Amino acid sequence: MATLNVTPDSFSDGSTHNTLPTALAYVHEAVRVSVDILDIGGYSTRPGAAFVSVEEEIDRVVPFIQAIRSADPATTEDDGEENRMVRDMPISIDTFRWEVAEKSILAGANCINDVYAFTGPRNYPYPASGAAKEQTTEYMRQMKDVARKFAVPVILMHSRGDAGMNKDYSVYDYSDDGSVLEGVRVELGMKVDEIVKGRGCIRRWNVIVDPGIGFSKTVEGNLELLRQGAAVTADRLIGSGSNEKKKNPLAGFPQLVGTSKKSFLGMILYDKRGKSTEAKDRIWVTAGAVACAVQQGALVVRVHDTHEMSDVVAIADALWR
Repeated sequence: MATLNVTPDSFSDGSTHNTLPTALAYVHEAVRVSVDILDIGGYSTRPGAAFVSVEEEIDRVVPFIQAIRSADPATTEDDGEENRMVRDMPISIDTFRWEVAEKSILAGANCINDVYAFTGPRNYPYPASGAAKEQTTEYMRQMKDVARKFAVPVILMHSRGDAGMNKDYSVYDYSDDGSVLEGVRVELGMKVDEIVKGRGCIRRWNVIVDPGIGFSKTVEGNLELLRQGAAVTADRLIGSGSNEKKKNPLAGFPQLVGTSKKSFLGMILYDKRGKSTEAKDRIWVTAGAVACAVQQGALVVRVHDTHEMSDVVAIADALWR
């Protein structure tokens, strides 16, 4: 999955691709290295990112989707084939707002990628009652309605709270769950259950889960999820301590893993080698994390540097698939 951030403040590439010419050039490059799907986002989830209205988010993403879906016929046969592949590239819209999802699908997107798993930013602690519960219920209803209306796949990510707020990630404690792995299976599993069961549900085969590496986890928590990626969706009983044992609600779902250029990779480099890095310097460390995700069975890896990571995935596939 190639990541196209059409925002001026993305943590990874800033304003690199937020014009139509630069965005289309990136998509053409992705096609040349056999990327399978393009993820377009118009609202940065980096800590401290500026608020973006629904209208502005729509205005950011829809023109790019339309431009990709109407790539101009080329003057040569080779260019024409590449443009056809650009026009046909599956597109996911990275948003937690139903209005943006709907407008994007109408413009040509094929999938919804939601960092809050259809529950909105006020999702932790998962509310049992009151205004917060009503809000998360409404978020879920609206997003499910859009996904069902267009019968599109959805990617549901684990997170705790507003992804755009500044955080001290060391405060995220999963000790009550026994481990961060168990916390992800329980917390994301609860949301997935609500989405795939009961009235107005989404078909299970249209759901991909994302453990949310880099979101509301410590450095060690992120590493644990990478090391034990296959266990996130393993068919086994979960629950520890006083918690009743039950079947893993994420069992059998395909998994997306996104590690590309994330700050925890930079923290590891600083801790191990005293090396400070910016996002643009983390291509090689991303390669290591991507290879691990493939080895652990991830169906999709979300990346920014398509040329380099397509080579990494090819070798990882040959080694472990």
